[in-house]
Amino acid sequence: MKHFLGNNRLLSYFSLVILFCLFFVEIYYASPYAATWDQVDFALALDRYDLLAMQPHFPGYPYFVLGGMFIHAFVDNPAKALSVFNIIALFSATIPIVLLLKKHFSTSMSLFISALLQSASYIMVIAGQPMSDGAALAALWWYFWSIELARKRDAWWIQLVPLALFSLLMGIRLSYAPFAVAILFLWYEDWKKHRSAFRIGCFLTSAAFFQFIWIAAVAATEGSFQSFFKLALSFTSGHFKEWGGTAASDGQPLWERVIYFFFYNILWTGIASQNVILLFLYMVVWTAIWKSRKSTFPRWLLVSGFVYFLWVLFAQNIEKPRHILPLVHLVLLYGWICFLRNHMFMYRWSIAMAVLAAQFATGTWHMREQALQLPATYQLAYDLQNSKEKFVLYTWEETRVMQYLDVDFPHKDVLHFSFFLQDKENYRHAKIYMTDHVVRGFQAQGISLSRHVRKVKTYRSSTLADPVYGNITLYEWMN
Repeated sequence: MKHFLGNNRLLSYFSLVILFCLFFVEIYYASPYAATWDQVDFALALDRYDLLAMQPHFPGYPYFVLGGMFIHAFVDNPAKALSVFNIIALFSATIPIVLLLKKHFSTSMSLFISALLQSASYIMVIAGQPMSDGAALAALWWYFWSIELARKRDAWWIQLVPLALFSLLMGIRLSYAPFAVAILFLWYEDWKKHRSAFRIGCFLTSAAFFQFIWIAAVAATEGSFQSFFKLALSFTSGHFKEWGGTAASDGQPLWERVIYFFFYNILWTGIASQNVILLFLYMVVWTAIWKSRKSTFPRWLLVSGFVYFLWVLFAQNIEKPRHILPLVHLVLLYGWICFLRNHMFMYRWSIAMAVLAAQFATGTWHMREQALQLPATYQLAYDLQNSKEKFVLYTWEETRVMQYLDVDFPHKDVLHFSFFLQDKENYRHAKIYMTDHVVRGFQAQGISLSRHVRKVKTYRSSTLADPVYGNITLYEWMN
Protein backbone atom coordinates (compact mmCIF):
# COMPACT_ATOMS: atom_id res chain seq x y z
CA MET A 1 0.00 0.00 0.00
CA LYS A 2 2.87 2.37 0.77
CA HIS A 3 4.14 2.00 -2.81
CA PHE A 4 0.65 2.53 -4.16
CA LEU A 5 -0.08 5.65 -2.12
CA GLY A 6 3.37 7.04 -2.77
CA ASN A 7 2.84 6.79 -6.52
CA ASN A 8 1.21 10.06 -7.60
CA ARG A 9 -0.22 8.67 -10.82
CA LEU A 10 -1.80 5.63 -9.15
CA LEU A 11 -3.21 7.77 -6.34
CA SER A 12 -4.72 10.16 -8.89
CA TYR A 13 -6.32 7.30 -10.84
CA PHE A 14 -7.62 5.75 -7.62
CA SER A 15 -9.15 9.04 -6.46
CA LEU A 16 -10.77 9.69 -9.83
CA VAL A 17 -12.27 6.18 -9.87
CA ILE A 18 -13.69 6.78 -6.37
CA LEU A 19 -15.14 10.14 -7.42
CA PHE A 20 -16.80 8.69 -10.51
CA CYS A 21 -18.16 5.74 -8.51
CA LEU A 22 -19.61 8.22 -6.02
CA PHE A 23 -21.19 10.16 -8.86
CA PHE A 24 -22.72 7.01 -10.36
CA VAL A 25 -24.09 5.81 -7.01
CA GLU A 26 -25.57 9.22 -6.19
CA ILE A 27 -27.23 9.59 -9.59
CA TYR A 28 -28.59 6.04 -9.41
CA TYR A 29 -30.05 6.59 -5.94
CA ALA A 30 -31.23 10.18 -6.40
CA SER A 31 -34.42 10.53 -4.38
CA PRO A 32 -37.65 10.49 -6.42
CA TYR A 33 -39.79 11.63 -3.46
CA ALA A 34 -40.95 15.06 -2.34
CA ALA A 35 -41.44 13.98 1.26
CA THR A 36 -41.46 17.30 3.14
CA TRP A 37 -43.14 20.68 2.80
CA ASP A 38 -40.03 22.37 1.37
CA GLN A 39 -39.37 19.53 -1.08
CA VAL A 40 -42.95 19.76 -2.37
CA ASP A 41 -42.49 23.53 -2.83
CA PHE A 42 -39.48 22.93 -5.08
CA ALA A 43 -41.02 20.04 -7.01
CA LEU A 44 -44.18 22.02 -7.81
CA ALA A 45 -42.08 25.00 -8.94
CA LEU A 46 -40.75 23.05 -11.92
CA ASP A 47 -44.21 23.00 -13.46
CA ARG A 48 -45.46 26.43 -12.28
CA TYR A 49 -43.21 29.02 -10.64
CA ASP A 50 -45.39 31.00 -8.21
CA LEU A 51 -44.11 32.35 -4.89
CA LEU A 52 -47.58 33.31 -3.70
CA ALA A 53 -48.62 29.65 -4.00
CA MET A 54 -45.31 28.65 -2.34
CA GLN A 55 -43.98 27.08 -5.53
CA PRO A 56 -41.35 27.54 -4.16
CA HIS A 57 -41.45 29.56 -0.94
CA PHE A 58 -39.60 32.84 -0.48
CA PRO A 59 -37.00 33.89 -1.63
CA GLY A 60 -37.70 31.87 -4.76
CA TYR A 61 -34.35 30.06 -5.27
CA PRO A 62 -34.42 30.97 -9.00
CA TYR A 63 -31.08 29.48 -10.05
CA PHE A 64 -31.80 26.20 -8.29
CA VAL A 65 -35.26 25.95 -9.85
CA LEU A 66 -33.83 26.89 -13.25
CA GLY A 67 -31.29 24.08 -12.98
CA GLY A 68 -34.04 21.69 -11.94
CA MET A 69 -36.13 22.75 -14.93
CA PHE A 70 -33.25 21.94 -17.26
CA ILE A 71 -32.83 18.44 -15.81
CA HIS A 72 -36.63 18.03 -15.79
CA ALA A 73 -36.51 18.09 -19.59
CA PHE A 74 -34.71 14.73 -19.35
CA VAL A 75 -36.12 13.35 -16.08
CA ASP A 76 -39.92 13.17 -15.81
CA ASN A 77 -40.16 13.05 -12.03
CA PRO A 78 -39.70 16.67 -10.81
CA ALA A 79 -38.39 15.64 -7.39
CA LYS A 80 -35.79 13.35 -8.94
CA ALA A 81 -34.85 16.05 -11.47
CA LEU A 82 -33.97 18.40 -8.61
CA SER A 83 -32.03 15.65 -6.83
CA VAL A 84 -30.02 14.90 -9.98
CA PHE A 85 -29.25 18.59 -10.49
CA ASN A 86 -27.96 18.77 -6.92
CA ILE A 87 -25.66 15.81 -7.46
CA ILE A 88 -24.26 17.14 -10.76
CA ALA A 89 -23.67 20.56 -9.19
CA LEU A 90 -21.93 19.12 -6.12
CA PHE A 91 -19.76 16.86 -8.27
CA SER A 92 -18.57 19.99 -10.12
CA ALA A 93 -17.32 21.35 -6.78
CA THR A 94 -14.46 18.84 -7.01
CA ILE A 95 -12.73 21.31 -9.34
CA PRO A 96 -12.54 24.30 -6.94
CA ILE A 97 -11.76 22.00 -4.00
CA VAL A 98 -8.75 20.56 -5.86
CA LEU A 99 -7.64 24.03 -7.00
CA LEU A 100 -7.73 25.31 -3.42
CA LEU A 101 -5.93 22.25 -2.06
CA LYS A 102 -3.13 22.50 -4.63
CA LYS A 103 -1.80 25.43 -2.61
CA HIS A 104 -0.72 22.89 0.02
CA PHE A 105 -0.64 19.50 -1.76
CA SER A 106 0.18 17.78 -5.03
CA THR A 107 -2.60 17.20 -7.55
CA SER A 108 -2.86 13.53 -6.61
CA MET A 109 -3.18 14.28 -2.89
CA SER A 110 -5.67 17.08 -3.63
CA LEU A 111 -7.82 14.62 -5.55
CA PHE A 112 -7.61 12.13 -2.69
CA ILE A 113 -8.73 14.70 -0.11
CA SER A 114 -11.54 15.86 -2.41
CA ALA A 115 -12.70 12.22 -2.58
CA LEU A 116 -12.72 12.13 1.23
CA LEU A 117 -14.87 15.29 1.28
CA GLN A 118 -17.25 14.22 -1.48
CA SER A 119 -17.77 10.82 0.14
CA ALA A 120 -18.93 12.37 3.44
CA SER A 121 -22.01 10.20 4.03
CA TYR A 122 -24.43 12.80 5.38
CA ILE A 123 -23.64 15.20 2.55
CA MET A 124 -24.25 12.40 0.04
CA VAL A 125 -27.71 11.80 1.55
CA ILE A 126 -28.75 15.46 1.64
CA ALA A 127 -27.37 16.16 -1.85
CA GLY A 128 -29.58 13.34 -3.13
CA GLN A 129 -32.77 15.15 -2.05
CA PRO A 130 -34.89 17.68 -3.97
CA MET A 131 -33.63 20.55 -1.80
CA SER A 132 -31.23 23.38 -2.63
CA ASP A 133 -28.53 22.34 -0.11
CA GLY A 134 -26.37 20.29 -2.48
CA ALA A 135 -26.33 22.89 -5.26
CA ALA A 136 -25.70 25.65 -2.71
CA LEU A 137 -22.71 23.80 -1.27
CA ALA A 138 -21.32 23.46 -4.79
CA ALA A 139 -21.78 27.19 -5.48
CA LEU A 140 -20.13 27.94 -2.13
CA TRP A 141 -16.96 26.05 -3.11
CA TRP A 142 -16.79 27.89 -6.41
CA TYR A 143 -17.24 31.14 -4.46
CA PHE A 144 -14.41 30.20 -2.06
CA TRP A 145 -12.13 29.51 -5.02
CA SER A 146 -13.02 32.88 -6.58
CA ILE A 147 -12.13 34.69 -3.34
CA GLU A 148 -8.65 33.16 -3.36
CA LEU A 149 -8.32 33.94 -7.08
CA ALA A 150 -9.23 37.59 -6.49
CA ARG A 151 -6.74 37.82 -3.61
CA LYS A 152 -3.88 36.67 -5.84
CA ARG A 153 -4.74 38.67 -8.97
CA ASP A 154 -5.30 42.40 -8.95
CA ALA A 155 -7.16 42.90 -12.27
CA TRP A 156 -10.46 44.68 -11.64
CA TRP A 157 -12.50 42.17 -13.66
CA ILE A 158 -11.13 39.31 -11.54
CA GLN A 159 -12.53 41.12 -8.50
CA LEU A 160 -16.00 40.83 -10.06
CA VAL A 161 -15.90 37.02 -10.21
CA PRO A 162 -16.62 36.44 -6.48
CA LEU A 163 -19.38 39.06 -6.61
CA ALA A 164 -21.07 37.23 -9.49
CA LEU A 165 -20.64 33.83 -7.82
CA PHE A 166 -21.98 35.17 -4.52
CA SER A 167 -25.07 36.34 -6.40
CA LEU A 168 -25.40 32.83 -7.83
CA LEU A 169 -25.10 31.45 -4.31
CA MET A 170 -27.82 33.78 -2.99
CA GLY A 171 -30.10 32.79 -5.86
CA ILE A 172 -29.69 29.16 -4.81
CA ARG A 173 -29.79 29.46 -1.02
CA LEU A 174 -30.20 32.82 0.73
CA SER A 175 -29.33 31.40 4.16
CA TYR A 176 -25.66 31.23 3.09
CA ALA A 177 -25.56 35.05 3.22
CA PRO A 178 -23.11 35.15 6.20
CA PHE A 179 -20.36 34.03 3.85
CA ALA A 180 -20.47 37.58 2.44
CA VAL A 181 -17.92 38.28 5.18
CA ALA A 182 -15.30 36.87 2.80
CA ILE A 183 -16.02 39.70 0.34
CA LEU A 184 -15.55 42.28 3.10
CA PHE A 185 -12.10 40.80 3.77
CA LEU A 186 -11.36 41.00 0.04
CA TRP A 187 -12.38 44.64 -0.11
CA TYR A 188 -10.34 45.47 2.99
CA GLU A 189 -7.23 43.99 1.39
CA ASP A 190 -7.99 45.89 -1.82
CA TRP A 191 -8.33 49.14 0.15
CA LYS A 192 -4.97 48.60 1.84
CA LYS A 193 -3.40 48.06 -1.56
CA HIS A 194 -5.02 50.86 -3.60
CA ARG A 195 -6.60 53.30 -1.11
CA SER A 196 -9.29 53.98 -3.74
CA ALA A 197 -12.80 54.78 -2.52
CA PHE A 198 -13.92 54.92 -6.15
CA ARG A 199 -12.70 51.36 -6.76
CA ILE A 200 -14.52 50.07 -3.65
CA GLY A 201 -17.63 52.00 -4.70
CA CYS A 202 -17.55 50.32 -8.11
CA PHE A 203 -17.26 46.89 -6.48
CA LEU A 204 -20.17 47.70 -4.16
CA THR A 205 -22.29 48.81 -7.11
CA SER A 206 -21.37 45.68 -9.05
CA ALA A 207 -22.30 43.47 -6.08
CA ALA A 208 -25.70 45.17 -5.84
CA PHE A 209 -26.20 44.79 -9.59
CA PHE A 210 -25.47 41.05 -9.55
CA GLN A 211 -27.96 40.55 -6.70
CA PHE A 212 -30.49 42.74 -8.50
CA ILE A 213 -30.50 40.35 -11.47
CA TRP A 214 -32.14 37.45 -9.62
CA ILE A 215 -34.22 39.62 -7.28
CA ALA A 216 -35.71 41.53 -10.22
CA ALA A 217 -36.46 38.27 -12.05
CA VAL A 218 -38.28 36.82 -9.03
CA ALA A 219 -40.10 40.10 -8.35
CA ALA A 220 -41.29 40.14 -11.96
CA THR A 221 -43.00 36.80 -11.42
CA GLU A 222 -44.88 38.36 -8.48
CA GLY A 223 -45.97 41.35 -10.53
CA SER A 224 -43.95 44.04 -8.76
CA PHE A 225 -41.20 44.77 -6.26
CA GLN A 226 -43.86 45.88 -3.79
CA SER A 227 -45.52 42.45 -3.85
CA PHE A 228 -42.16 40.71 -3.57
CA PHE A 229 -41.01 42.73 -0.55
CA LYS A 230 -44.39 42.36 1.14
CA LEU A 231 -44.04 38.59 0.76
CA ALA A 232 -40.44 38.79 1.98
CA LEU A 233 -41.44 40.60 5.18
CA SER A 234 -44.25 38.15 5.87
CA PHE A 235 -42.04 35.10 5.36
CA THR A 236 -39.10 36.51 7.33
CA SER A 237 -41.33 37.47 10.26
CA GLY A 238 -42.83 33.97 10.35
CA HIS A 239 -39.41 32.32 10.15
CA PHE A 240 -37.87 34.25 13.03
CA LYS A 241 -40.91 34.60 15.31
CA GLU A 242 -43.18 31.60 14.75
CA TRP A 243 -42.35 28.41 12.87
CA GLY A 244 -38.67 28.78 11.92
CA GLY A 245 -37.25 26.94 14.92
CA THR A 246 -34.80 29.77 15.62
CA ALA A 247 -33.39 30.62 19.03
CA ALA A 248 -36.01 33.39 19.32
CA SER A 249 -38.98 31.07 18.76
CA ASP A 250 -37.68 27.79 20.17
CA GLY A 251 -37.76 28.53 23.90
CA GLN A 252 -34.94 26.03 24.50
CA PRO A 253 -32.20 27.09 26.96
CA LEU A 254 -29.15 28.38 25.14
CA TRP A 255 -26.76 25.85 26.68
CA GLU A 256 -29.01 22.96 25.58
CA ARG A 257 -29.21 24.40 22.07
CA VAL A 258 -25.42 24.76 21.83
CA ILE A 259 -24.76 21.21 23.07
CA TYR A 260 -27.41 19.71 20.78
CA PHE A 261 -26.17 21.71 17.82
CA PHE A 262 -22.50 20.87 18.26
CA PHE A 263 -22.62 17.25 19.40
CA TYR A 264 -25.76 15.95 17.71
CA ASN A 265 -25.97 18.02 14.52
CA ILE A 266 -22.32 18.56 13.62
CA LEU A 267 -20.47 15.64 15.21
CA TRP A 268 -22.94 12.74 15.39
CA THR A 269 -25.03 13.53 12.31
CA GLY A 270 -23.00 15.73 9.97
CA ILE A 271 -19.59 14.07 10.38
CA ALA A 272 -20.38 10.55 11.62
CA SER A 273 -23.74 10.12 9.82
CA GLN A 274 -25.03 8.55 13.05
CA ASN A 275 -22.63 5.67 12.52
CA VAL A 276 -20.54 4.42 15.45
CA ILE A 277 -17.71 3.15 13.23
CA LEU A 278 -17.37 6.49 11.47
CA LEU A 279 -17.49 8.32 14.77
CA PHE A 280 -14.67 6.15 16.13
CA LEU A 281 -12.54 6.60 13.01
CA TYR A 282 -12.94 10.37 13.10
CA MET A 283 -12.09 10.41 16.79
CA VAL A 284 -8.83 8.66 15.84
CA VAL A 285 -8.22 11.28 13.15
CA TRP A 286 -8.81 14.20 15.51
CA THR A 287 -6.75 12.63 18.28
CA ALA A 288 -3.83 12.21 15.87
CA ILE A 289 -3.84 15.88 14.85
CA TRP A 290 -4.66 17.36 18.25
CA LYS A 291 -1.07 18.09 19.26
CA SER A 292 0.17 19.02 15.79
CA ARG A 293 -2.83 21.03 14.59
CA LYS A 294 -2.00 24.29 12.83
CA SER A 295 -4.35 26.80 11.28
CA THR A 296 -3.87 26.38 7.54
CA PHE A 297 -7.05 28.28 6.65
CA PRO A 298 -6.88 31.91 5.52
CA ARG A 299 -8.42 34.32 8.01
CA TRP A 300 -11.33 35.21 5.73
CA LEU A 301 -12.40 31.56 5.61
CA LEU A 302 -12.12 31.05 9.37
CA VAL A 303 -14.10 34.19 10.18
CA SER A 304 -16.83 33.61 7.57
CA GLY A 305 -17.18 30.00 8.72
CA PHE A 306 -17.52 31.16 12.34
CA VAL A 307 -20.13 33.77 11.39
CA TYR A 308 -22.10 31.08 9.57
CA PHE A 309 -21.80 28.85 12.64
CA LEU A 310 -23.44 31.56 14.76
CA TRP A 311 -26.08 32.13 12.10
CA VAL A 312 -27.11 28.48 11.98
CA LEU A 313 -27.01 28.18 15.77
CA PHE A 314 -29.29 31.14 16.42
CA ALA A 315 -31.23 31.82 13.21
CA GLN A 316 -31.96 28.36 11.78
CA ASN A 317 -34.00 25.34 12.84
CA ILE A 318 -31.57 23.01 14.62
CA GLU A 319 -34.08 20.14 14.26
CA LYS A 320 -32.98 20.08 10.62
CA PRO A 321 -29.22 19.35 10.60
CA ARG A 322 -28.96 19.87 6.83
CA HIS A 323 -28.20 23.56 7.50
CA ILE A 324 -24.73 22.55 8.73
CA LEU A 325 -23.43 21.15 5.41
CA PRO A 326 -20.88 23.96 4.86
CA LEU A 327 -19.58 23.53 8.42
CA VAL A 328 -19.17 19.78 7.90
CA HIS A 329 -17.12 20.26 4.75
CA LEU A 330 -14.98 22.98 6.33
CA VAL A 331 -14.32 20.91 9.46
CA LEU A 332 -13.43 17.85 7.37
CA LEU A 333 -11.21 19.90 5.07
CA TYR A 334 -9.31 21.30 8.04
CA GLY A 335 -8.99 17.84 9.59
CA TRP A 336 -7.68 16.12 6.48
CA ILE A 337 -5.23 18.92 5.69
CA CYS A 338 -3.74 18.60 9.17
CA PHE A 339 -3.87 14.81 9.16
CA LEU A 340 -2.21 14.21 5.80
CA ARG A 341 0.21 17.12 5.59
CA ASN A 342 3.86 16.13 6.18
CA HIS A 343 2.84 12.90 7.91
CA MET A 344 3.07 10.14 5.35
CA PHE A 345 3.09 7.34 7.94
CA MET A 346 1.47 4.06 7.01
CA TYR A 347 -1.05 4.09 9.84
CA ARG A 348 -2.34 7.52 8.74
CA TRP A 349 -2.87 6.27 5.19
CA SER A 350 -4.66 3.22 6.59
CA ILE A 351 -7.00 5.37 8.68
CA ALA A 352 -7.74 7.65 5.73
CA MET A 353 -8.56 4.67 3.51
CA ALA A 354 -10.74 3.17 6.25
CA VAL A 355 -12.68 6.43 6.56
CA LEU A 356 -13.10 6.61 2.80
CA ALA A 357 -14.43 3.05 2.65
CA ALA A 358 -16.73 3.52 5.66
CA GLN A 359 -18.12 6.79 4.31
CA PHE A 360 -18.71 5.33 0.86
CA ALA A 361 -20.51 2.29 2.27
CA THR A 362 -22.56 4.28 4.80
CA GLY A 363 -23.55 6.95 2.29
CA THR A 364 -24.52 4.37 -0.33
CA TRP A 365 -26.63 2.43 2.17
CA HIS A 366 -28.50 5.54 3.33
CA MET A 367 -29.01 6.82 -0.21
CA ARG A 368 -30.39 3.45 -1.25
CA GLU A 369 -32.76 3.48 1.71
CA GLN A 370 -33.85 7.02 0.88
CA ALA A 371 -34.49 6.21 -2.77
CA LEU A 372 -36.17 2.80 -2.44
CA GLN A 373 -38.10 3.06 0.84
CA LEU A 374 -41.32 5.08 0.84
CA PRO A 375 -41.00 8.13 3.13
CA ALA A 376 -43.17 8.02 6.25
CA THR A 377 -45.37 10.79 4.84
CA TYR A 378 -46.05 8.72 1.70
CA GLN A 379 -46.74 5.59 3.77
CA LEU A 380 -49.29 7.50 5.84
CA ALA A 381 -50.98 8.95 2.76
CA TYR A 382 -51.20 5.65 0.86
CA ASP A 383 -52.38 3.75 3.93
CA LEU A 384 -55.24 6.15 4.59
CA GLN A 385 -56.00 6.36 0.88
CA ASN A 386 -56.89 2.66 0.95
CA SER A 387 -59.14 3.01 4.01
CA LYS A 388 -62.87 2.46 3.45
CA GLU A 389 -63.83 4.36 6.59
CA LYS A 390 -65.11 7.91 6.74
CA PHE A 391 -62.48 10.05 8.45
CA VAL A 392 -60.58 13.34 8.53
CA LEU A 393 -56.85 13.73 9.16
CA TYR A 394 -55.36 16.67 11.07
CA THR A 395 -51.65 17.30 10.43
CA TRP A 396 -48.90 19.88 10.57
CA GLU A 397 -46.59 20.04 7.54
CA GLU A 398 -47.64 16.58 6.34
CA THR A 399 -50.71 18.07 4.66
CA ARG A 400 -48.48 19.66 1.99
CA VAL A 401 -47.32 16.19 0.95
CA MET A 402 -50.95 15.00 0.91
CA GLN A 403 -51.75 17.83 -1.51
CA TYR A 404 -48.79 16.89 -3.69
CA LEU A 405 -49.92 13.24 -3.81
CA ASP A 406 -53.48 14.42 -4.58
CA VAL A 407 -55.15 12.11 -2.04
CA ASP A 408 -58.96 12.07 -2.03
CA PHE A 409 -59.56 12.06 1.73
CA PRO A 410 -60.04 15.24 3.83
CA HIS A 411 -56.90 16.52 5.57
CA LYS A 412 -56.14 19.80 7.28
CA ASP A 413 -53.18 21.43 8.95
CA VAL A 414 -54.02 22.59 12.46
CA LEU A 415 -51.80 24.55 14.83
CA HIS A 416 -54.16 25.65 17.60
CA PHE A 417 -56.30 23.46 19.86
CA SER A 418 -59.18 25.93 19.85
CA PHE A 419 -59.43 25.71 16.06
CA PHE A 420 -59.34 21.92 16.23
CA LEU A 421 -62.22 21.78 18.72
CA GLN A 422 -64.24 24.04 16.50
CA ASP A 423 -63.44 22.33 13.21
CA LYS A 424 -63.91 18.73 14.34
CA GLU A 425 -67.60 19.46 14.92
CA ASN A 426 -67.96 19.39 11.14
CA TYR A 427 -67.05 15.70 11.20
CA ARG A 428 -69.31 14.27 13.89
CA HIS A 429 -69.97 11.06 11.97
CA ALA A 430 -66.37 10.44 10.91
CA LYS A 431 -63.26 9.17 12.64
CA ILE A 432 -60.83 11.89 13.58
CA TYR A 433 -57.15 11.14 13.08
CA MET A 434 -54.16 13.31 13.93
CA THR A 435 -50.41 12.92 13.63
CA ASP A 436 -47.96 12.99 16.52
CA HIS A 437 -46.84 16.49 15.55
CA VAL A 438 -50.37 17.76 16.16
CA VAL A 439 -50.49 15.94 19.50
CA ARG A 440 -47.15 17.38 20.62
CA GLY A 441 -48.20 20.82 19.43
CA PHE A 442 -51.35 20.69 21.56
CA GLN A 443 -49.36 19.44 24.54
CA ALA A 444 -46.98 22.40 24.14
CA GLN A 445 -50.06 24.62 24.46
CA GLY A 446 -50.77 23.07 27.85
CA ILE A 447 -53.49 20.67 26.68
CA SER A 448 -53.61 17.21 28.27
CA LEU A 449 -54.57 14.62 25.65
CA SER A 450 -53.80 11.35 27.48
CA ARG A 451 -57.48 10.42 27.81
CA HIS A 452 -58.49 11.64 24.36
CA VAL A 453 -56.09 9.99 21.91
CA ARG A 454 -55.38 6.39 20.96
CA LYS A 455 -52.26 5.34 19.11
CA VAL A 456 -53.13 3.67 15.80
CA LYS A 457 -49.91 3.07 13.87
CA THR A 458 -46.34 4.32 13.41
CA TYR A 459 -44.83 4.85 9.96
CA ARG A 460 -41.05 4.73 9.73
CA SER A 461 -38.46 5.79 7.18
CA SER A 462 -34.93 7.26 7.33
CA THR A 463 -34.56 9.73 10.18
CA LEU A 464 -31.12 10.64 8.87
CA ALA A 465 -32.71 11.84 5.64
CA ASP A 466 -35.63 13.46 7.44
CA PRO A 467 -35.20 13.84 11.20
CA VAL A 468 -38.53 15.68 11.63
CA TYR A 469 -40.92 13.50 9.62
CA GLY A 470 -38.88 10.31 9.27
CA ASN A 471 -41.18 8.72 11.86
CA ILE A 472 -44.89 9.60 12.01
CA THR A 473 -47.34 8.18 14.55
CA LEU A 474 -51.04 8.26 13.75
CA TYR A 475 -53.52 8.84 16.59
CA GLU A 476 -57.30 8.63 16.75
CA TRP A 477 -59.26 11.20 18.73
CA MET A 478 -61.53 9.62 21.31
CA ASN A 479 -64.44 11.70 22.64
